Amino acid sequence: MMQAQVQEALQKIIGLPLNKTTRKDQTQYFHFGSTRFTTSQGLILDVGVLVLAVDCPWQLQQADGAIINVSEVYLRRREAGLPTAKFDWKEPGANLRDQRLKEFVNKSSDLKVRQATQEENGNITITLADNSILSITPDPAQEQEMYWQLFSNAGDNFSITVTPTGIV
Repeated sequence: MMQAQVQEALQKIIGLPLNKTTRKDQTQYFHFGSTRFTTSQGLILDVGVLVLAVDCPWQLQQADGAIINVSEVYLRRREAGLPTAKFDWKEPGANLRDQRLKEFVNKSSDLKVRQATQEENGNITITLADNSILSITPDPAQEQEMYWQLFSNAGDNFSITVTPTGIV
């Protein structure tokens, strides 16, 4: 039952391009498709029509074999010359993971989702048209509230959250 629900949810991103990534603390947001969202303060944001929020181990293997890893959030970004004295991984854009994901999205030409599948062990694999592969691998040994969530910004209230205890 759970597997069918997850697979059905993952089908919604098939054909949509990965066009943006954002992050809050550890949680990485992968934005698929594009829409505008207006906050309660009236701020207009360009966001994914569907967003995958991941708060468990993941990696993105690019078509050329280079891997962007979840742990790169703790490494300072590459910069020419001497690095800035203060490094705070929580600051958007300050770490290697933010830098590499932004470069990946900006330089890649075809990031439409070709396939999205769930494995038996709860892992998810998302294959993009350029043959890059996003692997999400929940670790049951880590204590956390959620592994990942897929939600819509299209006003249809679609949301599925996978936690250590199941689907919410």
